[in-house]
Amino acid sequence: MTVPTGTEGTEPARLTAAEMHEALYGPASDPQFAAAVWKEALRIALNDLAPHDTGKLLLIWLALPRLTGTVHRICTRLRADRSDVEAEMVLALLEELAAPDAASRLSDSSLIHAARARAWRFARHGLRELPSTKVERIIQDSTLTTPGGEADAPTEGSLDVRVDRPDGPHELRAPLRFRVRTEHLRKGAFADTNDRTGDRSTRHGPRRKQRAGRRANTPPVRPARRRA
Repeated sequence: MTVPTGTEGTEPARLTAAEMHEALYGPASDPQFAAAVWKEALRIALNDLAPHDTGKLLLIWLALPRLTGTVHRICTRLRADRSDVEAEMVLALLEELAAPDAASRLSDSSLIHAARARAWRFARHGLRELPSTKVERIIQDSTLTTPGGEADAPTEGSLDVRVDRPDGPHELRAPLRFRVRTEHLRKGAFADTNDRTGDRSTRHGPRRKQRAGRRANTPPVRPARRRA
C-alpha cells in the first residue's frame, strides 16, 4: 500500500500489511501518519469489488486491536459467547462498507463505532431471550396425570425420556429427564429403546460417539416407571 506522508517533497511510503499494523499500533506510532494509513486502508476496502481482492480483509484485520477491549467487556458483563460477538462485529464492518453512501460518510472511527454498537445490541438482545416451556407443558398434560392427581404415576403408553445437553466449556450441561406420551415424540426418538417397547428403532446417519458422562447401553427413551 502506498501512503502519503503529508510532508512536502517527501515520497509516499510503501508499506506491507505488517508495516501498516506497526504504524497504527507500534510504540513509535505517529498520529498524523496513522490517520493517513487508515484513510488509505479505507479507500482500498471501498474499492475492493473483485471476488479475490483482500482490501476488506485487510481493513478488518487492522481494526481488530481496537475492538478487542469491547469484546472482553461484553463477554464479561453479559456472558456472551466470544465467537458470536466477534462475528457480529465483522458483519457490521462489512455491512457498513457495502452501504451505498459509504464512500461519502465512512471513517475509521465511524466503522469502529458501528461494530461496537452492533455487538452490544446483540449481547443485550440475548439477555431478553426466554426459555421454551414446551417440555413443561408436556409434563403438565392432563393425560399424564392419574385420576387421583398423582402426576408421577406412569400411564399406559408413556415413556421416560432423557435428553443429553451438548458438550461445552461454559455453564451447566446437565441432562433433561421428563415423562412424555409416545405420540408426542417424533419417529426417530424411539432409537435405543429396550425390548419392552418393541423394535421401533429408526436410526438415521452414523452413530454418535459415546458421551463420557453416560454409561454404555443406557437407552435415552424407556417405558415409564413409578418414581420413588
